[in-house]
Amino acid sequence: MEPAARCTPERRRAEEAFRRLHLYPELTELESRLSELIEYFGWETGHKADACRRWFYRDDPKYARFRERLGITHMEFTILHSYAFAHRLDPSRPDLFALYDEVLGRLEALGGAQEVSVLDFGCGTGQIGLAFRQEGYRVVLNDIEPDLLEFARFVHANRGLEAETWLSPAPRTAYDTAADGRPFGLVVEWSAFEHTPGLTATLETITGGLVPGGMLVTTSLARDWTPELREHYERDSGDAEISDELFGAELAAHVAEHFEELDCPGSLAQILVKR
Repeated sequence: MEPAARCTPERRRAEEAFRRLHLYPELTELESRLSELIEYFGWETGHKADACRRWFYRDDPKYARFRERLGITHMEFTILHSYAFAHRLDPSRPDLFALYDEVLGRLEALGGAQEVSVLDFGCGTGQIGLAFRQEGYRVVLNDIEPDLLEFARFVHANRGLEAETWLSPAPRTAYDTAADGRPFGLVVEWSAFEHTPGLTATLETITGGLVPGGMLVTTSLARDWTPELREHYERDSGDAEISDELFGAELAAHVAEHFEELDCPGSLAQILVKR
């Protein structure tokens, strides 16, 4: 797939969004997030967040021992880790920060917040959806873990915003944007597809309501799959069926038929533009 164009090098709006997400400016940005985790969990669990910035493969035998020593569950670790470590608008990380100005500009060309909605698929702690919600967009947060959606609602409420959430009732059930009744300008899939069975069908479901020119921001599609990167995704997935589909011809053909790729240096993700 040949790149259709290159992302804007502008980062001004990403910097503004990063500042908006910083809830307690009297603290450092990291301390502000750690404080929110203590607010949510209480001191006994929340103060362990700094240690939980460490990353594990699920099959790492040290992972269970680490959680046992800390006295936390898998889902508590997931929230503590995700919110303390993986800030997607951190300018020091190759994440959403590099794409944000381009995405906002294209959303505005599609009519902006008055015309198009945003889906954050596999939203986790809701940081990405929150950034677009603070821009005034209607955002649907979709995840299969109720604990993650509960925390996402908390971080929205902490900023005086209401979160619209949708819990997937089963692994092969995702938010159907085409059935929503309102047009979508953006779907975000950030580190979710490597854990999602039935990928091609899920992709069709979550992007069916995208208007022409709408975007799919994805960390899992149209990648330059080096052997090392592929090995990482396969191990992180832990599911041979999902890995086979992620790297298979059917999914690649679907992406090539329905999307054009935007070249976005500086980010782990790709912007795919619906034809």
